[in-house]
Amino acid sequence: MTWATIVIYFHLIATCAAIGTIVITDMRLLAKVLDYRVVIPAPQRFETVTISVALVVLYVTGGALILLGLAGRADYLANGKLQGKLVLVLLLTANAFVLHHWVFPILQRFLPVSEWTRGEWLTVALAVSLSNSAWFFAAFLGIARPWNYTVTPGFILLQALMVWGALFLLINAVLMLASRDAPKPKPDWIDAVKLSRSEADKLGP
Repeated sequence: MTWATIVIYFHLIATCAAIGTIVITDMRLLAKVLDYRVVIPAPQRFETVTISVALVVLYVTGGALILLGLAGRADYLANGKLQGKLVLVLLLTANAFVLHHWVFPILQRFLPVSEWTRGEWLTVALAVSLSNSAWFFAAFLGIARPWNYTVTPGFILLQALMVWGALFLLINAVLMLASRDAPKPKPDWIDAVKLSRSEADKLGP
């Protein structure tokens, strides 16, 4: 077993810990948007600490992998895929500060989504979609070996931008679901989704 194998192992564990926590948090929050007068709580401290620790481990192990790579080949940093991934890591790190200083305070007011301002809605949608897209796409780049030394950083960032755009639209759809306070006289697709949840709960044990 080489040092590189050990470092890659801890890098993988940290990635799994971070993404697993993000998925659990997303699923917990998604379960709430199917009710009326939805209040989306901020992530719990355990979740934010887990992701923060995982990010630190990823920085340490990622830096070690770069040093090991440079020891193996001088042009290691010329890999366009790696350059694009490094930009994404910097973006998700900066976005973590946005989440903590702007998004979480919005959620900590415990106001229904329907009472958010447009600015608050946009802040949450942009930051949450960027967080999810950057984490998942960066993880994907870890296994996208065919892109090693074959693509440019611009190509990587363009793909990441498209993923971010798709998730931004999805987050906005979720917030539209959450912002409905009561059924309309003529139910639309939002009411249909919410009422289907209510019917499913009635059929439960």
